[in-house]
Parts: sequence; structure tokens; C-alpha cells
Amino acid sequence: MNRSAVGSKGEDLARKALRSKGMRVLARNHRTRLGEVDLICQDRDTVVFVEVKARTSDAFGHPLLAVGQRKQKKLRSLAQEFLAARRLEDRPVRFDVVSVRLDCDPPEVEHIAGAF
Repeated sequence: MNRSAVGSKGEDLARKALRSKGMRVLARNHRTRLGEVDLICQDRDTVVFVEVKARTSDAFGHPLLAVGQRKQKKLRSLAQEFLAARRLEDRPVRFDVVSVRLDCDPPEVEHIAGAF
């Protein structure tokens, strides 16, 4: 499976898991000049920015470890831009990470709400 296919499969599984928790997906692969947010969801009145990390093995470490400070800073900037463009600055915001391990059968999906 190439990198793009792994990412797409991971996002599909993450979206399904979040929907099963009652979250509504507002956007997928939201791109701006600053970068990309994998998923943007609504959990009750909270806007949730979700980073999905999918792996086919632990060779590069657990997927959750791949969301470092640099990525967190970028996601915060993307969130500010998204909220301002839609006049949602007054809404509560949360940053979640979904880890998807595709080397398991069935794939292992772990959702960390409020990861940072």
C-alpha cells in the first residue's frame, strides 16, 4: 500500500469511528495556503480539528508520536483561519488525534480527544 492509500484508508476508518461517537464531519482534507487538516468535525457545540495518523507497522514509532509541536502549531493556525473564515470564533475548539494501525486485523483505531 502506498503512502497516499495508507492515509486515505486511515482517514476513512477515523471518520467512521468518529461518526459512531456521534460526531458530524464538516470537512475532510481541508486545504489552505497554510497546510491541511485531515478532518474537521462537530461534537455537540465544539469544533474539532482532527489529525489522523495511519501506519502499516511500528517501524517509525507509534502513530500518536508523530504529532509533534511543529504539527500542533500548524494545526492551531489552520484552525484559526477556518474559524475566522466561517465566523465561528466564539465556538469551543478541541484538537484530537486518531491513530490507525493497519497492521492489525481488524485495524486498530484509537481516538484521543483533546490530545493537545
